[in-house]
Amino acid sequence: MNPDEPVRDVMRRTMFNLRLIEEQAMKDGPYEVTQLVNSFLGALAHPWERFKKELREISLAEAEAMGWPRIAKERPTDSDPQHLADLLRLMRNGIAHGNIVFWPDSNNEIKAIQLWNTRGGKRTWGTMLTVDVMRALLDRFVELAEQLHESADHARERSA
Repeated sequence: MNPDEPVRDVMRRTMFNLRLIEEQAMKDGPYEVTQLVNSFLGALAHPWERFKKELREISLAEAEAMGWPRIAKERPTDSDPQHLADLLRLMRNGIAHGNIVFWPDSNNEIKAIQLWNTRGGKRTWGTMLTVDVMRALLDRFVELAEQLHESADHARERSA
């Protein structure tokens, strides 16, 4: 079926695919953490572009109060995100530009993901996230994006 609203529908389909792969994950694939990283591009990048104005209005403290995980910068010299949109931009850019390292546990399974950004060859921001925190962050984003979609739909209906 062709998506009616490409941004929202790709986000929903991406999350459906992620859940399916997580349920079927085995040692030799499909690979759920790889799909989680890929899902950030399909379920976060496009909706982030559409709602970055609204996301700028949410402080990191407000996001944490709404159930978002706290994302700590990795180094003291890393910049501090100014608001939720800024944090998500940094994460999105790190993934999109391949600034990512997978860290294994004692069983050689991926336990954490390191992301960072650079500008002019100099590191500007970075973080280390467990797989569970990264998944929780994506879930919170999708929930918020759905709410923002609904608000936008209601506003269009009222103005029509």
